[in-house]
Amino acid sequence: MLELSPFQASIAAVALIIVLIGVLWFCWMLLRRWFRSHRHDPRDRRAIASQWKAIDVLRQSGDPHQLQIAVVKADQLFDQLLKLMIMPGSSFAERLKAAQHKYPELKDVWWAHKVRNDVVHENRDQATRRLNGALNEFEKAFKRLGVL
Repeated sequence: MLELSPFQASIAAVALIIVLIGVLWFCWMLLRRWFRSHRHDPRDRRAIASQWKAIDVLRQSGDPHQLQIAVVKADQLFDQLLKLMIMPGSSFAERLKAAQHKYPELKDVWWAHKVRNDVVHENRDQATRRLNGALNEFEKAFKRLGVL
């Protein structure tokens, strides 16, 4: 049997602790990656697609007021999707920022979200072209994430 001096035993204990911390950290990172990349439940995709069809009906009405409602609903639906994807954050902006780390192409959703904020907080009419553009950005983002 191998006998270790107290100094060698201390070094071995510290090395063992460092290895255990490394293994735990590695396992934690694998779990985080798995949860973030976990595909959506098909029922979730169907529900989102169904809600998007209702938004699309509002869009096709051509009425500026209906378009504003459609932008607000699309923003809410996208936030719901980010929650289903287990994106961290307590607000839409925080969840979108987290999602952008994995999906950099979602940067255009910021503009669409700003249009939504203008509709909700500014209480002024928006140009039809701008509202349609925001809806197009939301639709592209849903497609990029594979739910439409």
